[in-house]
Amino acid sequence: MARLTSIVLGAGVAFASIGLAHADPTTATGAWKLSVGVNDDPCVVTLRADPAVDNAGSVSSTGDCNGVAFQHWKEIGEKLQLQQSNGTLIASLHAKDGAWEGKTIADSKLVALNR
Repeated sequence: MARLTSIVLGAGVAFASIGLAHADPTTATGAWKLSVGVNDDPCVVTLRADPAVDNAGSVSSTGDCNGVAFQHWKEIGEKLQLQQSNGTLIASLHAKDGAWEGKTIADSKLVALNR
């Protein structure tokens, strides 16, 4: 009987942990320094979560960000997509050492988001 109780208790803890992990908001939200190209002056972008979806949201920025303009972001697996309001993909980034790196779609400029 003690063995059955241990199994049931372990399963309960496992399911609770999965539920908590799923409820965690994405790590992409918050303020980031956006660099475009190699020698630019980074601007600050803030990624805000959409209350209805935990892996996407809106973006605000300080300045023109070296000509890279986007209003939405979406995290898909280990990739972060930067999109315009109409859904046009501006850049696709991958996670790298606590940051995001990738290239713009239109002209393959290097793009990085760092804290």
